[in-house]
Amino acid sequence: MFAEVSLDNTKLDEVSIQKKMLISCAAAAFLFFIKNPILMFGIFLALLLIYFFVGGLKFLRLGLSSLKITIPFIIILACWHLYLDHFDKGLTLIFRLTSAFLIANLFLLTSKIHDIILTIQKYSFFLKIFGINSHAVSITIGLFIRSIPILKQRAKNLMLAQSARSTKRSFWRISIPLALSILDDADHVSEALRARGGIKKREN
Repeated sequence: MFAEVSLDNTKLDEVSIQKKMLISCAAAAFLFFIKNPILMFGIFLALLLIYFFVGGLKFLRLGLSSLKITIPFIIILACWHLYLDHFDKGLTLIFRLTSAFLIANLFLLTSKIHDIILTIQKYSFFLKIFGINSHAVSITIGLFIRSIPILKQRAKNLMLAQSARSTKRSFWRISIPLALSILDDADHVSEALRARGGIKKREN
């Protein structure tokens, strides 16, 4: 879904992580109140313009490339709503999905993982009421976000290795080795965390 932090400087890099997180969450929540497909399409185009003004044409292409993962969901939504004869609802859902992806990816591309972890940890203090370790939650979310581009690259490498051995290309053929590599990485990460004392509750 998500790309790593953009290597090029953008106009949003200097904006505080708290403001970007608040605006991103509010904008994503606002999408669910829009029922008009034309208005939703307008928001989608506005987001593309934001990408262009923030980082130029290269940054816009980077944002559009992140939408590739939504293609299967778009096809499913389109077929299902065509079957139900709910064309307007289908278009609204499709543009809502792609707009939400653009908002989330814009936030991630212009934010450092370390800053995201610290911000989540700072503003998740209310979890302590339920006995949840907010430090562990922030570390988990940070590791999840950071692992996405790594897993995408690993899946691409496995696909290339599989295509070199066979003319048949299908994702299910690499699903087992990919899953095993994910489990192996999780084991290494848990060992590294354990060697450093684990994820303990921090005292304020």
